[in-house]
Amino acid sequence: MKTFLKTGEFARLCHTTKETLFHYDREGILKPEHVSANGYRHYGIKQYFDFDLISLLRETGSTLGEIRSYREACDPCAYLRLLRERAGVLREEQDRLARREAMLRKLVALTEEALAAEYDILLFEQRKPEWVAVVPTKPEKILGSGGNVVECYADCLAHDMQQGNVVDPPLGMVVPEKNACRGEFWPCCFFTRAEEGGPGDVREIPGGRYAVLFHKGDVVSQAGAFRLMVAEVEKKGFCVSGDAYLYDQMSCFLTGSGAEYVTKYIVRVE
Repeated sequence: MKTFLKTGEFARLCHTTKETLFHYDREGILKPEHVSANGYRHYGIKQYFDFDLISLLRETGSTLGEIRSYREACDPCAYLRLLRERAGVLREEQDRLARREAMLRKLVALTEEALAAEYDILLFEQRKPEWVAVVPTKPEKILGSGGNVVECYADCLAHDMQQGNVVDPPLGMVVPEKNACRGEFWPCCFFTRAEEGGPGDVREIPGGRYAVLFHKGDVVSQAGAFRLMVAEVEKKGFCVSGDAYLYDQMSCFLTGSGAEYVTKYIVRVE
């Protein structure tokens, strides 16, 4: 087996390019073991392991400067600290990806539910308790014209993140019980899913029997649909017994229009 390899041979061994090796040479993190009088670089076969470690550190976020410092120091304790630090970075990245994966699974379920729903048909269902983080908003801004709904939505997300909550779908609005009983579309808060005892104003949506209605339309249409929903609940001999929750069903993707919203209304009834 060869003791030394030319640059192209060493690049093939490491599954990289000659340009990468030239760059590492210029940065002082992996120099060829021997440079001949005519300028040809030759890498020692065992330098493969150096390249492999550099690649690992690069993949875990180390900068070339950090790698150069470690290699120049030749300090086993510094090497151990670097490995521990990189392992911590990978754990954090795994946690972040796990949260993103969980969020995507919920978005899939949310969108499938909306696509399968029948709009403007009153249904009843038993729901388990869940916890939500609530952020106050101004109903008059939501009910006004222009992009105020989007502005309020963005403010809610920013507030939730500042409180330390991981923003998690679905996100929607709350109509207080006193307004919901009269069929008044008066959303006073935004909400996101949360854990019991989490940061911010975390409340329980109690379990029980709920009236449910899906509707697609602009803000004016949503207000009308909510009013008709409450009236239909009363016709069927029930009364509203709690706040109403308006779940946003990823409207921008389902309607193709920023002016229309797909909303799932739920309100506890007795």
